[in-house]
Amino acid sequence: MHEELKLSRIEVARKLGISPSAVSRYLYHERGAMIEIPKNSELINDMSKLAEEIAYKDLSQRDVEIRLLKITLNALSKRYFCNFHQKLEPEVNLMTCHICPELFSRPS
Repeated sequence: MHEELKLSRIEVARKLGISPSAVSRYLYHERGAMIEIPKNSELINDMSKLAEEIAYKDLSQRDVEIRLLKITLNALSKRYFCNFHQKLEPEVNLMTCHICPELFSRPS
């Protein structure tokens, strides 16, 4: 929201319900984890859409949290975080581990 939508750090903080200091720490990669996500992935598109809605619509904190959870569950089901997980736990075999897709895929 700060870089792409040109909102000030104070505006971003207000819309996310966090402090401007926290926004700065996220922007300078001093807070949160960096996960590489494929550039044209559905996850990037979903996050960009949510950022625009947060910036320009009056979403409640609950609505934002629900949307973030849905985006996260979808990303887990599509294995977007597997490489990050393997960095944390090198013994994870990405070829045989299918826990997240099984747990987080929508039931048919």
